[in-house]
Formats: sequence, structure tokens, C-alpha cells
Amino acid sequence: MQSKESSLDFYAFINIYKNDIENSYIKKIYQLNETDFIFQIYRSDIKKKELFISLSRGIAFYDAEKPESASLTAMTLRKYASEKRIIKIEQINFDRVLKITLHTGQEIIVELFSKGNIIITENNIISFALDHHIYKSRKIIVGEPYIPPVNFNPLYDEKTFYDILMSSKASIVKTLATRANLGGDLAEEVLYRLNIDKNAMPQDLKNDVNNIYSMLNDILNETKENKGYYYEPEQILSPVRMFHIREEPSRVFDDFNDGIVYQIKNTKPEEKGQSQLEKRIESQRRSIEEFERLREKYMNYGRFLSENLSNLSKIIEMVRSNVKSNNLKDFNYNNIEITNIRPEKKTFEIKMDDDLIRINYTKSAGENLNIIFDTAKDYKNKIEGAKRAIEESMRLYEKEKNRTEVKKRPRYWFETYHWFFSSNNFMVLAGRDAKTNESLIKKHMEENDIYVHADLYGAPSTLIKSEGNTIDERTIREACIFAISFSRAWPAGIGSGTAYWVYPSQVSKTPESGEFISKGSWVIRGKRNYIFDLPLKLKITVIEYKGNKLAMICPVETEVTGSYVVISPGSKKRSSVASEIASILNIDQNEIESILPPGGSEIIEEKNMLN
Repeated sequence: MQSKESSLDFYAFINIYKNDIENSYIKKIYQLNETDFIFQIYRSDIKKKELFISLSRGIAFYDAEKPESASLTAMTLRKYASEKRIIKIEQINFDRVLKITLHTGQEIIVELFSKGNIIITENNIISFALDHHIYKSRKIIVGEPYIPPVNFNPLYDEKTFYDILMSSKASIVKTLATRANLGGDLAEEVLYRLNIDKNAMPQDLKNDVNNIYSMLNDILNETKENKGYYYEPEQILSPVRMFHIREEPSRVFDDFNDGIVYQIKNTKPEEKGQSQLEKRIESQRRSIEEFERLREKYMNYGRFLSENLSNLSKIIEMVRSNVKSNNLKDFNYNNIEITNIRPEKKTFEIKMDDDLIRINYTKSAGENLNIIFDTAKDYKNKIEGAKRAIEESMRLYEKEKNRTEVKKRPRYWFETYHWFFSSNNFMVLAGRDAKTNESLIKKHMEENDIYVHADLYGAPSTLIKSEGNTIDERTIREACIFAISFSRAWPAGIGSGTAYWVYPSQVSKTPESGEFISKGSWVIRGKRNYIFDLPLKLKITVIEYKGNKLAMICPVETEVTGSYVVISPGSKKRSSVASEIASILNIDQNEIESILPPGGSEIIEEKNMLN
């Protein structure tokens, strides 16, 4: 099943519709949900268009229902892009990456792989990113230069294309799909049209590389026809005919965008309350049903051809002769109808009831029969694999179902902020943003508390509540670790940092003459007490508070009872890490995700007392 648009889909959409997009003005930007956005664009000759950008699906002209009020993310994007003219839209390196260049020189970059991202750059320096992430070869962090995920374009560099193929240790289809960045379907289609064994090693195909490269470009040129081919069983929409699927398209759209919209509208909506595992099990069951149908279909093809093997041999000879004489007309032999003779594909089709069986006339009748039965065998293997997968999913589902049910609990006032209880049971609070930085100090700082801040601009204001007790050095150190961990040091992947602490009397909102203090910022006067070499490591555990279970994140040095997980800055996304931690600690994933620091993380230690 095609869940996201492919690199080929991106290529087709941009090349078909770029003239409708370029020189348009971005009027408004709407955020429909976590992954879907609408860029409302306008040009005097084509009026208003709704450019739908979905990080979970792809791009299209699609007028989805828009929210009445703008989200914070939408407002931020509007600040950067509203009323600016699009001078260029392009695909970066034939990847699932879209770049929109504005007349101001800013660039909006949409990355569709993984969970997707929207990035804005100025002079190639990142000024906004929906999701901050550190990869091995690049950093998606404000202030860093933007580096594309792939630095090779298979369409413009035949020599590098050749070198990549020759240096690969994988099969030709895997090499084209991954290292040459074509994706699975396009890689299979190129090889199918050339009758090249997809499992062959690239080094055995040195003389075929030029043909592969030419066929790739031929297929890309077919996207100019502006068609959409929808294959119902596979739920695949393609801008070109996919002959390797060996099925006629269920629907053909005269406009590629119409096909995309059809697929968006006909995607089954997720059931409310349905877990990811339930969705996965449902999808696996549908796959098994489909694989069983296709296996039976190809077994019927095989039986039919087995019964007519001598006829098939004669038909193949006749087709070869007809091709030589350029006679491509349909014909009938012993009540078997032959149609769709395609010399460029070296194939023809035989009618069996309402089905068409594709035959390769360069191969013998026996070889074609083996291909049919091998296809049926492939589907049998897929059924067995899917059954094993569904067993594993069911096991995980039962485990999820048997988790202790978390009753809907009250939200406590301190959960407005980042918080933890220190080893000596002092409450420590930190702002989540400028607004909560402001409210934390204005509403909750008292005379005997201690104010803590990382030695970095933009870090959260952090407060140790004394509640009439003397705050000890250990608690101050833990609060300093907490402050640095929730600063920009975490997404930057820094291993240690510095923080300082002061008394409330040193914290002021009154600036010096000529200075301006922004919301959430404070003036610190007098001596700052620095603590150096603080480790950026956090511990997640579950505590009981007033009869309710709460997920608590605290410094690695904080003493806790029960199970815990230790994290450090890393490359895994928040949602992925949260899922792992939730499984270990037997608590809701959303509880975990809401308390994690910004950016990616890695689990480096766990202590599980539940098993």
C-alpha cells in the first residue's frame, strides 16, 4: 500500500503544475492537524488555489476544511511567508523533498520522508524547523546550514549513477531503489520494461547501465502526459503506467491531481480510539486477504497455461513472426484470443475469461509458466510472512491491552511547567516557553526560593521551591542539570553544560536605561553562582502523587524508586523514544511525550522492575 507520495510522484506534480504555482503569492497558511497544511496561493490569472501539503501523504491541489483559528505553527509560518511571491518550486535531487523559493530569497523546504518536516531557510541558514533533528551527516537546527538528505541527483549525473551501481553489494533493484534514490516501484518498472532480472548484481550489468539510465528518463518523460493510474489492490497511484504490477489500472485519471485527490478522499479514516497496533493488525488482515486473492488468481493462470502449453508454444512462435513483419494486430488461435502485442516491452497478452495474462515472447512457454507459478509462490510466501507478522502484532496488542489502565486523572497546576521532585523532595519547576517563563517567576517565586538558569540564551527560567525549608546543594545541582537539559543544548547534541543560580532578590524585570526585556526574560543582578560540567542526561520514572500515577522526568542524579529509563541527546524522534519508554514503564505514551526535552533522544539505560 502506498502511504506517501513517492519521489516519482513529487517529480510529476512539480513538473506538471509548476507553471500554475510559480509567480503566485502565498496569502495564508493553515494547519489542519499535526501533519497537514494548506498554503493558500493567488495569482491574478488563475485566482486562488489551495496547495495541500501533507507530511504524512504528499502534495496536491486540494481544498480541505480549514480551522476557524490559526495554530501557533500556522501563525509562525505566515510570519515568514505570507504575501511573498513564489519565484521557483523544485524537487531536490529527485528525493521526496520540495523547495519553494520566495522573492525575498527565503526558501520553504518540505521533507516527506520519515515523519516529515517543514523548514525555512534564509541564505541557506535554517531560521525555522517544525521538527529539530540531528542526523549523522546533517543537523536540522535553527542557525545551522541546511544540507539536503541526498546530495546526488540520478537524473543529471550518469557517471555517478554508473559508479553507484558498480560499487553496490546489493541486487540491482535494491541498488536503484535505495542508493540511486528511485524508490521501489520505479526501480522495478525500469527493470521490468528492460526484461532485466531484478535480483541480478549490478556488476553483471555493466553493458546495461546506459539502457537503464535511458529507460529511467523515458519513464519520467511519460509524466508529461498528466495522467493518473490507480491500482486498487495495491492502493497505488502513479503518474505513469506500472506494467510490473501485471494488472490493468482500476482507474485512469485525465489529470494527475484528480488522482491524488481521489486517493486522499478514499483513504479509510482512522477509527477514533483505535490504537496503532489495532490499525496495523487490520492492515495485515487486509493484506492477507489480498495476497490470497492474487495467489489464487496466478494459480488459475498457471493451470490455464499448463492445459494449453502446446498452444502457448505455437502462439509465442506466431507472435515472434508477427513482430518481425510488424504485424501487431490481435488474433485468435484455437479459441485463445491474443491481444496487446508490445514490441517495446517484448510482451503480449492472452485473454482468460475477464482477465489478461501477460506473456514475454522472448521466453519459452515453459519459462513463462514458471514465471506465473513463481509469482503465485511469491504471494504464498507473502501470506506466510504476513501471518507471522500478525501473530507478533497480536502478541504486542495483548501486552498493550493487559497494561494497567490509567484512569483519567486531574491535571495539577505544576504540570503547566516542566517539573520534578528532587532527591530531597524539593519541587523544581521550569518554563516551557516565554509565556510560562514569565508566569513561573511572577506567580510562584517567593523570598526563600532559588532561581536557576542555564548559561545559554533562551533557556528556561527554573525555580526551586523552598516551602520554608533550607535548599541543599544537591537539589541546586539537580535543578541546574534540569535547566541545561531543557535548553537548546539538548537538540544541539551537547554532552555537558553550565548553569548558575541566584536568589530571588537578584531577579528583576526592570532593565537598565535604554535596554528592553522581552517576555519571559529577566534581568539578573549581582553574583551568579556557576556550576560547571553538568551532564545532559535525564531520568524518566513514574511516581504516585495524591493517589494518581504521574510520569516524571528528572536529572540522572536524582534518586527514584521503581523502574526508570535514562536518556541523553540523540537522533531518535520524540514519538519513537516516548513509545519505547511507555512500553518499559507501562504508562500512556502521550504522558511521556509531553515531558520530554526538545529534539531527539536516545535511551542509554533502563531499570525495569515490572517484568
